[in-house]
Formats: sequence, structure tokens, C-alpha cells
Amino acid sequence: MLAVALPAALAAVPAVADDVPGRLEAARAFYAKGDLPRTARELEAALTQLHQRLGKSLAETLPPALAGWQAEAPEIQGLAQAGGGLSVSRAYAKGDSSLNATLILDSPAVEAAVALFASPVARAGTRRVKVGADDALLRFDASTHAGEITLVVGNRVLLEIEGDNLSTGDTLLEAAKGWNLTRIRTLAGQ
Repeated sequence: MLAVALPAALAAVPAVADDVPGRLEAARAFYAKGDLPRTARELEAALTQLHQRLGKSLAETLPPALAGWQAEAPEIQGLAQAGGGLSVSRAYAKGDSSLNATLILDSPAVEAAVALFASPVARAGTRRVKVGADDALLRFDASTHAGEITLVVGNRVLLEIEGDNLSTGDTLLEAAKGWNLTRIRTLAGQ
């Protein structure tokens, strides 16, 4: 329910409002009275505001549009229904080609990606590449003109860019070089 309501709630949160401390105090008071529904509502509202604030900061770390590409506005979504965490994504387009960059923080999806990097057996068509000083996994299928590049930052942040209708996997690598990895590490407390 929270994952469905969260995107609409995020849009309704004023950018200047920060009543997280008040929401937490209200939740504590409702909890002390045994009013669990209101406790949950206040905690969800506080979490929504925290996700909005953090999501806006993380959105600034998304890769800029490559030359000739158009970028859409970033989307921020809480991942309560998927085990927790936060997702920030942005779509890019150039003609029929598309990219979708996603940053996932503190989610079980990050753990799954860490396992991919640790596995000695790579998926077909996947190779290790460098994005700055960081290792990444690049998979590109020339027959479908689609692929993805994946990075994990500090075992807490999953960065992925998926692409369709691309001429080469180099487009994915070039886009991945646009991540602001230094700022991501700072925001994730790395």
C-alpha cells in the first residue's frame, strides 16, 4: 500500500516543509497511547518526507544526458513493498534509442547485485569494465541492440543503466561515466 501511495504523497510534499521531527514526536506519542494506526501514519509521513529530501539529493547524482539525448525529470520512489530502500531513476531518449538510469539505495536488490560481482561465472555476454576507478558489469546483446551496465557502490547503492535500440554497448559505458560517484558515496555515508 505504501509503494502505491508513496509517489502521489511525494508529489504532495512541499519542498520547504520539514516537519520530520514533529512527525516522529507525534508517532512516539501515539505509540505511547497504543494508537498503532496513527503511529504508522505519522511514521509513513516522516519516511515519505525523508525519502523526498534524500531522493532530490540523489537525483542530482544521475548522469546528465549524453550529447543529442533528452532527459526526463527524475522519479523518486520508496521501495517498502520490495523490502525497503529508495529508488531514483531517470529516462533518456534519442530518436528510437532509450536509456533508463536507476539508483537504488539500501534495498535487497543491492545484495543481489553484489552477488553478481562476486560470482566467477558471468552471464553470457557480460564483461567487466571500469567506470572511473570502479568495477562495473556491462552486458550488451548486438542482436537485440539492448543491454545494461551495473555498478555497486559500497554494498549499499546499486547503479544501473539499461538501454534499448543502441548501436553499441559503448553508449551504456559512456552514460555510466556521468554518475557522480563521489557525491553518491557522501550521501550514502561511505
